[in-house]
Amino acid sequence: FLVLFMVIIGGLGSIFGSFAGAAFLVLLPVVLKLVGVDLLGWPTDLVAHLQLIIVGALIVLFLIVEPHGLAQLWRVAKEKLRLWPFPH
Repeated sequence: FLVLFMVIIGGLGSIFGSFAGAAFLVLLPVVLKLVGVDLLGWPTDLVAHLQLIIVGALIVLFLIVEPHGLAQLWRVAKEKLRLWPFPH
């Protein structure tokens, strides 16, 4: 299921989205462990369950709000930054 989650979060129908979703789901446990366990001192089982909660919530969020995932958000951000000084 992890591969399917990578594609859903990254964006359906784009190669960049698949890579972005994979990078996100690989880096999420690393960042949560660094912040949760090392900095805040939370137990590792709490951080592991928190990771599952975050991934589940993001899947629901991306399916409802942004079906094209991180790839579409990246395209929109690039377009806004390209037109940023003069939005007309």
